[in-house]
Amino acid sequence: MENFNPLRDLDEKKLGLFHIKTTLLAGAGTFVDGYDLTAGALVFSLLEKSLGTNVTSLSETLFLSIITGNIVGAILFGQLVKHGRKKFYGIDALMMTLGSLLQGLFPNVLALSVLRFVLGVGIGADYVLSPLINAEYSNRKDRGKLMAISGGLMWNVGALASTLVALSVSSLPGDLVWRIVLSSGAIPALLVIWSRRKFPETPRYLLFLKRDTAALEREYGVKVSLPQLLRTRMTSGILLTLFLASLTWYLFDVSAYASVFFGPNLIAQKLGMNGIIFELLVLSLFAVPGNVVSTALNDRVGRRLLQSVGFLGMGLMTLIFATQLSSANYLLALGLYGLSSLFSQVGPGTVVGFWGVELFPTELRGLTQGVTVMAGRLGVITTTFVFPTVVSAYGVFTAMVVLGTLSLLASLVTLKLREPKGVSLDQTEREVLTTEGTGTSDT
Repeated sequence: MENFNPLRDLDEKKLGLFHIKTTLLAGAGTFVDGYDLTAGALVFSLLEKSLGTNVTSLSETLFLSIITGNIVGAILFGQLVKHGRKKFYGIDALMMTLGSLLQGLFPNVLALSVLRFVLGVGIGADYVLSPLINAEYSNRKDRGKLMAISGGLMWNVGALASTLVALSVSSLPGDLVWRIVLSSGAIPALLVIWSRRKFPETPRYLLFLKRDTAALEREYGVKVSLPQLLRTRMTSGILLTLFLASLTWYLFDVSAYASVFFGPNLIAQKLGMNGIIFELLVLSLFAVPGNVVSTALNDRVGRRLLQSVGFLGMGLMTLIFATQLSSANYLLALGLYGLSSLFSQVGPGTVVGFWGVELFPTELRGLTQGVTVMAGRLGVITTTFVFPTVVSAYGVFTAMVVLGTLSLLASLVTLKLREPKGVSLDQTEREVLTTEGTGTSDT
């Protein structure tokens, strides 16, 4: 059991065209996630004018619709993938296509809320499906960089594309701008629906869940014997790992999303920029380069170190930012905010979505990824409704000190997670799989 690796031949394959294709296909879904979520934030003020609704009420309604959809999609599809990865890989993109496209056609808040919920379900499902499937397709040596490309990097590229589209149509009437920006997210989603259906079922699903060695040989040319491991049992160690992984995603989203309340609008206004230009600068100069660095280092230094250092940098930048609140040096503020974004994407912004996939066995992988996604979305909800109250009651300085401290705490929590760099996904099976009828762990 110490060297349990029945899919060694696939694990040890060199990086090839198949890996690149599957990574780009998974990344296409993540691109849509970043595009759609950013698009909504960019056009809220235009929606307010067009629909004649209070911006706070509107943003909370549409925000809750999509985040609730994220949670539903993550938990629902996290369960469904036990019955096959491939059969659901494309349904998420279909929901994102319909949700995005129809947003531009309905002129009232209720319809938009329903469509944002549908879009949110698709995005939540994709948060589970894309990293899970990409990891199960990947080879051992390059899994980190492939997941980084299809995850954090493509999310921010999608966000950047959304910002560029918003900028390119900004001279048009406002009622037309928000419809174009929201609906255009359907285009990349539509392109991946059919392509995803053409890829084979993942090798680990075929072996460990479907137990179909004939299909494994037919699709991948690999001959293996069925492992003599027939029962799956959740252990206290697995539950603790799931709690820690979920906690890091929760803390990341609390810190990352809270920064938008005090950072971009204030700095952009003082620098004489509009919000779209500011977002473009931060994404292109800090966030995307951070993803590139993370992609290059994931399989060298490991996920745990990158995420821990990323959280540490976020925390320190936030604390320094807090001390500069009374300063009129807004270029310094831009630099600090940008560096926080850089550290974020070098670390948790790229890595935090790996843990629910890489640390758990095939049968539990959908569920554990769904739980970690849900934890992150709860972090966003916490930020949205708690952070403004903290700012109102105690001031921005205190709120920022709390955020910085939470990032430092997340850095320490990350060090408690097991390092998956260079470890076959097959090794996770032996931690919870037991021989039939014994009821004891084979570790």
